[in-house]
Formats: sequence, structure tokens, C-alpha cells
Amino acid sequence: MKHYKNRRRQFLAEWEQSDISNDYIFSKVMAQPQLCLQLIKAALPQLKIKRVYVHSQDGLSANLDAKDIRLDISAYGEGGEMFDIEMQTIRPKHLMQRILYYHSTMITERLYPRESYGEISKTYVIFICLFDWYRLGNSFYEVNLVPNGVNELKFKDGFVSLILNPYGDMTGCSEELQDFFDLVAGRPAGRTDFVKEVKYAVKLAKRRNDWRDRYMLVKDWVQDRVDYAVEDIREEIAQQLIVEAKENNEPFEKLAQRLENFFDADFADKMLAKYYK
Repeated sequence: MKHYKNRRRQFLAEWEQSDISNDYIFSKVMAQPQLCLQLIKAALPQLKIKRVYVHSQDGLSANLDAKDIRLDISAYGEGGEMFDIEMQTIRPKHLMQRILYYHSTMITERLYPRESYGEISKTYVIFICLFDWYRLGNSFYEVNLVPNGVNELKFKDGFVSLILNPYGDMTGCSEELQDFFDLVAGRPAGRTDFVKEVKYAVKLAKRRNDWRDRYMLVKDWVQDRVDYAVEDIREEIAQQLIVEAKENNEPFEKLAQRLENFFDADFADKMLAKYYK
């Protein structure tokens, strides 16, 4: 019981200290259509859209057997454009593969059997990362299909992939996007009306007890899964050490001391009682 009380205090402290870089807060705040629209226009000022329809934490799957995805923010423009906006706090292994899958899943979700490929809606995947994915010192990367490195022939009519971060050179970024980057990075921000509205929306979101409780419930569930996995791995390692010790006729006292040094006394005693016969 004490363990869970300590965990709850930890999660509560995380909630109180959270800001727009927290993906849960981000999904709640950016679910507001006007803020979502302003973020899209800050990142893609060339787009001439006036309205978006937003879904927060939207689940999609290309078909029953395909891998499900859960989008932080899924939005649809008035012209049929589709947007996925993600807050990525941890550096993943396969970011570009994930982006491509998001594009394909969104397209499959909206392209009906009798429609031609020419009717595919434009899709925009925007990842706001807390790291520089390419490590090139830029804040704004647009990834395109380019034949043989000929930039003039890049594919312009279907898929736009943006990988953004608040820690690089912001040259060419809109003022609103630069201000938003400062907010994400925890730097002084609020020069633009857009970011002032975001800051206020974050403040209101953190006052929502139902959102706080949901956040803590999800964190608790995830931590349980992690704890179970760690315990399974610890037990597997201990079991292997015991099997090897018995095969090598290692004295019991030496094995017990080794397990205690490797893990802890209580865990060592439990494993020896379970597996040392």
C-alpha cells in the first residue's frame, strides 16, 4: 500500500509540473479546433484553411489485421486534408517508418473502394520532438519524396511530413512557431496571441480533476506493466544463475551471496526457495 501511495504522489507531482510538452496535456489542449488550426498554420503558413475538425487520441487501423495506431491529434480540413500532430517526448528507433505508416493508414481510412488514387486526400504528419532527430542543428525538417536528389521535382501533391524540435536553428519558421517552440522548451514564451492562448489552455487543463485522474490512472496502469515485465526478467536471470550454479556444483552459500549482491536479500531468498531444490 505504501508503494502505491508513493507512486501516486509521484504521478501527482508530475501532473502539477507538466506543461504543453507532456503528450497528454498536448492532446487535451490541441483538441480545441481553434488552437489546432493555429498550430497547423504556424507550422504550414502556406496552407489556406479556415477550419479543422479535431479528434483527440484518435485510434485508426487500416484493416482488422493491421497494426492499430493512436494519434495524439487527428484533424480534418474543410477541403478534405488530413492532419496528424504528435508530441514525441522519447527518441524512437523508427520514426520515419512510423510517419510513413501514419500516412498510409490515414489514406486507407478515407479512400473508398470505388475511388481512384487521384482522389487521395492530402495528408500531413507533424511530429514535435523533444530532440533533434537528424542532429543537424535545425528546428524544422520537411521530409519529401525526391527523385535522385532533384529537389525541384519533389512530390508536392500528397504527403507532407514535418519533424520539428525547439532546440535548433529556427530560421524560416513563423513567429508563432518560434514562440511555440520556446513554450515547448520551457523558455520565456508568449509573444504571440497564439501562444498566450495555449498557455491559458494548459492552465485550465491542469485544473480538470477528471483529466488529472485519467492521467494518473493511465500512468499507474503503464507502471504496473513495466513492473511486471522487470520482475519477470529478474526472475528469469535468477533462475538461469541457479541452474548454472547447480550444474557447476557451486556451494549454496556462495550462490546465495551472489544472488544477494546481484539483486537484493529478499529477492534472493525468494528465488532460492522457489528454484533451489
